[in-house]
Amino acid sequence: MSAPGSQVVITGVGMATCLGLGVERTWRAVLEGRCGWGPLTALEGVAPGTCHGGEAPALPTAVQNGTSREVAYLRLAIHEALGGAGIDGVGPPRTQELQSLGSLPYAPDRCGCILGTTLHGMRHAGDFLRGAGPSVLAEFLAAPVMLGAVAGLGLRGPLVTTCAACSSGLASVGLALMLLGTGELDLVIAGGYDAVSEYAYAGFDSLRLIAPEPVRPFCTQRAGMNIAEGYAVLVLERAGDAARRGARPLAAVRAVAQSSDCHHLTQPHPQGEGALRAVRSALEVAATGVDRIGLIAAHGTGTPNNDAAEYAALSTAFSDRLVHVPVVAFKSHLGHTLGGAGAAELILSAMALHEQIVPPTANVAPEQVEFPTLRVTTGRARAARIDATLNLSLGFGGANACAVLGPAPAPTEQPAPVQPTSPNRRARAVLITGVGVVAPGAVGNAAFASLLACGPRAGAPESARARHVDDSAIAHLLNTRRVRRMSDYVKLTLAGASVALEDAGVQDVPTFTEQCAAILGTTHGSAGYSESYYRQIVSAGIGGANPMLFAEGVPNAGAAQLSMMLQIKGPCQTLIGSRTSGLDALWLAALGIASGQWDRAIVSAAEEYNAVVHSAYEAQGLCAAPGRARPFARTGFDAGAGAAAIVLESADSVAARGGRVRGTILGGRSVAAAGSAGRGLVRAVRAVLGAIGTPGSVLSSANGTWLGRAEARGIVAARRGRSPTTVSSISGYLGETFSAGPLAALAGVLLIGRLPAMEPDARPPGGLAPSSGSGVTGAFGVLCTDWSGLAAAVSIGLPGQTDGQRA
Repeated sequence: MSAPGSQVVITGVGMATCLGLGVERTWRAVLEGRCGWGPLTALEGVAPGTCHGGEAPALPTAVQNGTSREVAYLRLAIHEALGGAGIDGVGPPRTQELQSLGSLPYAPDRCGCILGTTLHGMRHAGDFLRGAGPSVLAEFLAAPVMLGAVAGLGLRGPLVTTCAACSSGLASVGLALMLLGTGELDLVIAGGYDAVSEYAYAGFDSLRLIAPEPVRPFCTQRAGMNIAEGYAVLVLERAGDAARRGARPLAAVRAVAQSSDCHHLTQPHPQGEGALRAVRSALEVAATGVDRIGLIAAHGTGTPNNDAAEYAALSTAFSDRLVHVPVVAFKSHLGHTLGGAGAAELILSAMALHEQIVPPTANVAPEQVEFPTLRVTTGRARAARIDATLNLSLGFGGANACAVLGPAPAPTEQPAPVQPTSPNRRARAVLITGVGVVAPGAVGNAAFASLLACGPRAGAPESARARHVDDSAIAHLLNTRRVRRMSDYVKLTLAGASVALEDAGVQDVPTFTEQCAAILGTTHGSAGYSESYYRQIVSAGIGGANPMLFAEGVPNAGAAQLSMMLQIKGPCQTLIGSRTSGLDALWLAALGIASGQWDRAIVSAAEEYNAVVHSAYEAQGLCAAPGRARPFARTGFDAGAGAAAIVLESADSVAARGGRVRGTILGGRSVAAAGSAGRGLVRAVRAVLGAIGTPGSVLSSANGTWLGRAEARGIVAARRGRSPTTVSSISGYLGETFSAGPLAALAGVLLIGRLPAMEPDARPPGGLAPSSGSGVTGAFGVLCTDWSGLAAAVSIGLPGQTDGQRA
């Protein structure tokens, strides 16, 4: 992915690392050449002093304030960043407490947050496995972590968490640039985080990647990586907007580009081909030649294969110029902060650019560098002219990200205004050319269409009420030799995408995916593998970790395996931790095509059934007995498994291959609720439906919990004064499939040409009209909500309709 960022500036930064709380403390420690390596005293289930890495200093009690570790440190970093951006009422982190927030400089619905992470609130899963009870899992998912971190800030725009493994921090900045560049938002808090955890330490240790000493990147005697924690946040705005409110930017983000290796789940491409494509794309979008780069911030993990592959990419991209460019490896100071790494290192690069200082790499002497043309910075910090910086971030599954920073515009400069290019503003058409659904008893589009044609519940075969999708039913869709190692979530992801590509009539898959992106959504990911892996650690200690389960259980495993199976070389990342993740993925992918960054994208959402996950929802009173769930009643839901995939293309892409169009993305939106969960979510539903044109037909994600009542009231509020709204839900056809449900419902309408009929006893409240299975006139909306207070919606036009036909 390439995101044009010449108009986007960094107006505030915040961080917490093993070198200190706050950007200034971390930055000064880096300039002094210090390394934060030491005992990991906060590692759960491990005797203090047994394991070493990078651990953030303890927080003052008033800052901790009873919140989880990841939420408390994230809040500290976010408040520091907003204070640095000059947001009224917010200052740098205090020793005793955080200051309250004043007013945002833009409308609350024009401000959002995108965070990257590898393992979100994983520490809570360990508490559960040690007997804390299922209630602790309420803080496990990424959405509650996000909501806790931004509590009280007044953000009403999208709150999204992305996972691209160790490149997640930079991936979040790329999504932020897209939201700002398309005119969707005016301010985005972006960044990354991961808390120190036994889950992560044991996993990398099982892969034999943990060094017994401070990390020594690019050295002949490098022994591996140091696990660390880090929380890093940037406030991003368009340059013109920042100038008008008197902000003083730190740097300009000229580009963020992403790519996929398509090579291996845990090993980089030996020649660094994916990383090279990311570097070249970032330089091209930034319109910056290698001769302008004055500092390279390398990924530099200190592992033999990663360092060698990264050097191969840089030496090819920079050629003879590489020997003249200083290369710093910030992980020699910070350790590997996983999801926080890309954002933390981008902040440090911005500081270097702003102060015109080349920082040193710790633990490395010049004669120890293995690669002769790599000018690793050693010794002391020194002054230098730096016109631009380049950051490289590489993750499991071959997820690569590269960013280019330039100096902030002078206050007298008047940047050109950004021309909005989102689907909401009638930009380049975003066409749906293929859909694919995989569900219990309904594997493939024909089977799913037949299920919907049967009518709800009574006509559905017993197999459709099962909780699992049989492996034998999807084996023919999995074009890979490693399927036996894959989690159910990954298998479902791959199967759904295969069906969608076949439905799109894609004959030459490698050519189609050469320039293709993929954005996935999931609420729970590979929950079964993660549970099995973690139970081994709890029972046998860190040494009992299974490396295969660890690698396959990372949230972006589905995106990684999809890129390898289909040879997708564009960006592949996964939105995680919310029921809205699937619709959020569809909306963001549509923005990528509408803005001209991509020509095609595969969007997928998948969920496997897991008994522990089900028990956690059951403990909250949200589950019903099989066959008892009713969408808009308070019966509870019956969980199941399933996947749905959507193929999106530009008109040029469709025309070039003679494809068929099933529908058009007309608009999309994602918002956070304000106030109490119930009333706030009603207002959020009204807001997202208003943003997409308040369509007269809505596919609700009502699932037999209070979400259904909130959605119904929000739909009524959005349509007040208009003709009655027709609503439908597929919860009478399939079990609750969380993020996959809305995409499956969308696919169903495109397959059968009408809203699925609702059962007679599932009448929605508020005078809404339940669908009788009639055809759709005008646009229809797809709506999804989450118990955390998030809402998302997308509007779809059928072939032959125009924007003017939207309701």
